[in-house]
Amino acid sequence: MPLLGKTALVINATCTAGEAAAEALALAGARVMLNYPDRRDAAERLAERIRNRGGQAMAFRADIMVAGELRSLCDVLLAYWGRPDILVGDASHGVALSAALGQTDPPPLFLSYATVADFLAAAKADRRN
Repeated sequence: MPLLGKTALVINATCTAGEAAAEALALAGARVMLNYPDRRDAAERLAERIRNRGGQAMAFRADIMVAGELRSLCDVLLAYWGRPDILVGDASHGVALSAALGQTDPPPLFLSYATVADFLAAAKADRRN
């Protein structure tokens, strides 16, 4: 499990790409915060599926384009699991998330939905070497 002990925040985890990314990260050992702007039932089912496979996941509703909701999402994540190691979303999400989380050293790795599979393949290969 190359991501054991790591925390990931997946923005819009109820879209097809977000759901696939969240499940893949969880299977690799990461704790996963599932953000959803709507479709609570879908987010809760995803979190339950991850937990049923032995992973850790929690769902949190927030429209990240609303500053107060984004701040609440980050506050809950920080309180439960600390600063995220990995942020997953569209490129437009990176700036808003970085601002809400504040400066971190090292900064979280930002991945688009499409690059999660490549990142995990590289992480697994690196762990074998």
